[in-house]
Amino acid sequence: MRLALPPTLIALVLSGCKTSGGSAAGAPPSVDTIEATVRVLDAMSGAGMAGVAVWGAEDDEATTAADGRASVAVRAEDTFEVLLQRTGAADHLLFGPTGMEDFTVVTFMATTTLMSAVSGMLGVPIEDDLGIVVVGIDHDDLSPAVGASASLSGSHGDPWLLGPAGASFGDTIQPGGMGMVAFPNVEPGQVTVSVSPPTDMTCEAFPAGGEMPPVPVEAGVVTVVTHHCR
Repeated sequence: MRLALPPTLIALVLSGCKTSGGSAAGAPPSVDTIEATVRVLDAMSGAGMAGVAVWGAEDDEATTAADGRASVAVRAEDTFEVLLQRTGAADHLLFGPTGMEDFTVVTFMATTTLMSAVSGMLGVPIEDDLGIVVVGIDHDDLSPAVGASASLSGSHGDPWLLGPAGASFGDTIQPGGMGMVAFPNVEPGQVTVSVSPPTDMTCEAFPAGGEMPPVPVEAGVVTVVTHHCR
């Protein structure tokens, strides 16, 4: 739902020692964390991708196993930012609102070879000083939310989809395709993601629900956000 220059952002969560009067002098207040389990899938094969470095809050780091899974701590009742890095692949930043419950997020990771192939197929060059935003739109069972569409604020290239016949321009999830809309060449900063649900459904930001908070965009990084439709 995961296409990617290391970004400057890692959420730092520092735990301070508390006394009866509050935090110890010079130490920030403690911050609650929950566990985010990430399953990284190869965008070409759909198989689990091993050897991906996964960075969460407080510099918590893990490496994906053969099935593509790894778990790290993220901020509770806030937003999560989980960075994925692997040699030969674009950096991916997973983002979304959190509650108080642990969660699992499944994402695709694109190699630089695949990104170049898609870029050539569509005739859209990848600009190094711009970012990419991928909006995943699924049902709770992770099947694509056919008929849902996505839009993005700010300056960006034409959105595209991955369907049975490959990549094509569009912003609405199609039958037989992947549940994602990709926005290339997005200006760094923050953008607003909006999702229009299929008929008689609602779509909310994953995992905590509600509207998606402002989404960070960094040059050379693929930012991935997910919505679930019911």
